[in-house]
Amino acid sequence: MKILLASDCYTFQTGGVTTVVVALEKGLRAQGHEVKVLALSNTRRSYKEGDSYYIGSLPFPDYPEHRFSFRLHDPLIDELIGWDPDIIHIHTEFTVCRMAKYIAKKTDTPIVMTTHTDFEYFNFGRFRNTAFVSFLGRTWGKSVYKQAVKVVVPSEKARGFAHLQPHKDKVIVIPNGIETMHYQKKITKEEKEALLKKNGLIPNGKVLVMVTRLSKEKNVIEILRFFPALLKKIPDVQLLLVGDGPDRKKFEKFCEDNGFKDHVSFTGRVCPEDVYKYYNLGDVFVSASLFELHSMSYLEAMAAGLPLVCREDLSLRGVLEDGVNGYIYEDENGFTEGVSKLLQDPDNWEKMHCGALVQAERSDVTHFIENTAAFYASVLGESGGRAN
Repeated sequence: MKILLASDCYTFQTGGVTTVVVALEKGLRAQGHEVKVLALSNTRRSYKEGDSYYIGSLPFPDYPEHRFSFRLHDPLIDELIGWDPDIIHIHTEFTVCRMAKYIAKKTDTPIVMTTHTDFEYFNFGRFRNTAFVSFLGRTWGKSVYKQAVKVVVPSEKARGFAHLQPHKDKVIVIPNGIETMHYQKKITKEEKEALLKKNGLIPNGKVLVMVTRLSKEKNVIEILRFFPALLKKIPDVQLLLVGDGPDRKKFEKFCEDNGFKDHVSFTGRVCPEDVYKYYNLGDVFVSASLFELHSMSYLEAMAAGLPLVCREDLSLRGVLEDGVNGYIYEDENGFTEGVSKLLQDPDNWEKMHCGALVQAERSDVTHFIENTAAFYASVLGESGGRAN
């Protein structure tokens, strides 16, 4: 198959969408498929690197790590039209989506789309379930997914999203996968000591790891609010926040104002290929996010052998089994108790560590690639190879 993957989020960004697109690109190519990627350049200039096509773009004024472009008439887009893909898989709903739909129209190619984001929650937070927000979501979704033959979601949680309701009959679930072996790599004792020192962590302390975007929707502030209570129980505990985002300064100030800044380390942006090194520093992975659909960082952490302590959410179904590979919490007491059970009981930690590794194997990328390739074949079979 000739497969075009389209995404606003690619090699210049970290995050779940980027991880999924890169995994698909590599895995499908390894199966013998011809794969090209349409993405945004990190400059105004369009250029090509191998089979990756980067279209010139501009940064969003308030969110410079995200970019946009209005281009449709570009030599690289014309080249992709001439390539004439068999199927187009769109992973983001904005700038590149428009370009990919333009290519599909010119080539009469079937489109499938994956939604990776809870847009109602992202834009409206706790008001997401109001009638007005649901109406907005359905109206927007009806338009944006109209050209898609099928809409993929990574978990059952996403089936109920308002923006997917106009197309609920064509929604299918394909869980994400990760390169398990990559996150099982170990660093040397010397590398670990150097990385601990670089991030201001004491060598023999207990380390909680979060790999996340530092933004409101990830609910990082809840972990920071609960952290002082945990410190009272475990004085040498430390929190390592891996990633960057628009609320980093706000979170740093919160730690300083509440007197525990010396126990929290902010790494800033980390190259995706190096994230596994930071899991090597940790004892437990924690998250308070209610924004996840099928979090890649949860899977990565388990592949690295870290038990999870996460806030109750539908996205945890099939990922975190309470008392098997970590703990699910609902309040501050649940959080501190879950972390304490792991950090203060080595035998219990070892049990959860083994449970995490077992669960991670079920999420290996090979299953994800096989399921996605079979899905493409079924779409082409149903459409006769081209969109109706």
